[in-house]
Amino acid sequence: MASLNGSIYERELVALLSGNRKVVDKISKKLDFISRESYRHMEQNPFYVTRAAGSKGADIVAARYDVTFVIEVKSSLNQVLTFSSSSGKNQEQAERVGERCSKSGLFLTYAYRMKNANGDPWMMFRVPGNPKGNARRLYSILPEIEITKNNNYVMKWEKGLPLHSLMQYLKDSE
Repeated sequence: MASLNGSIYERELVALLSGNRKVVDKISKKLDFISRESYRHMEQNPFYVTRAAGSKGADIVAARYDVTFVIEVKSSLNQVLTFSSSSGKNQEQAERVGERCSKSGLFLTYAYRMKNANGDPWMMFRVPGNPKGNARRLYSILPEIEITKNNNYVMKWEKGLPLHSLMQYLKDSE
């Protein structure tokens, strides 16, 4: 059942980044005017978004004239998502994909969807990397996934950058 829910949220994020008006309206209806407008800006300036098949890489690649995101989508009812669960597979995947992104001058982004959240349910994070070119400026504004004393990744939802804030940053950078 978890993969079905994850798949639903992957499709939701694809629709948001692609500027799908119905999904943008649904997600942004509880937000303030400026946050809503940040999402609505996606309707005129959408990303080309594709879902990646399989579980060996990232879930989504989103590209636009000014930026490319390699995105892994996670969803939870909990405020904290630890990568050490599920036999460390999430940690291994994040490290592997993050390293591949770094070799390409990109970085791995995590989109954390809080189920039943008030306000913007999407928070964005970055995995440690070494991006090049335009990717560096986005890398610098996204909060880094925390690393525990045991060197495991952990995402705390409230410490992420709301997706509408990222969209506002991109809008202001045009």
